[in-house]
Amino acid sequence: MMTETRPIDERDHPAILAVVETLPEWFDADARSRAIPADLWNQEGFVAVSDGEVVGFITLFFAEGRINIGWLGVRKDAWKKGIGSQLLRCGEEFGRHHGVTEIATYTLGDGVEYKPYEATRRFYFSRGFRIYQRNTIDNPGCPEEIRIKKPIPHTNVTGRG
Repeated sequence: MMTETRPIDERDHPAILAVVETLPEWFDADARSRAIPADLWNQEGFVAVSDGEVVGFITLFFAEGRINIGWLGVRKDAWKKGIGSQLLRCGEEFGRHHGVTEIATYTLGDGVEYKPYEATRRFYFSRGFRIYQRNTIDNPGCPEEIRIKKPIPHTNVTGRG
């Protein structure tokens, strides 16, 4: 299965939302019905396309001098194929192109036992992200969050890392 990435186009929104619907353990009802649809109109991003179908996506926005991941998701039947890493590299390149040196996001904290997010943290930590802030928040669905970041690797003149 050959997977290519390209910038999100508004025509991709329904396919992205279809991916989101397959991941309710990660994206709650509010994220699926309100937050992600709104953010798709207001954030940059990339889709991963395999055999003509969107199988994953990443959205990005600038804040605090970093490129931040708004949302990242890959259809379960496309896991373990490097698609999440490929989308993350797109985010890093986008940040590098805009002159920022770090990429960041936040996720459910490790003080909360929830298997889906244990996998999420493993994904990010194995790709060089480190915790830079830990917050306890007044949200029963996410009582602890961790903010994580990593440096964006430089590339040499030929564009290869």
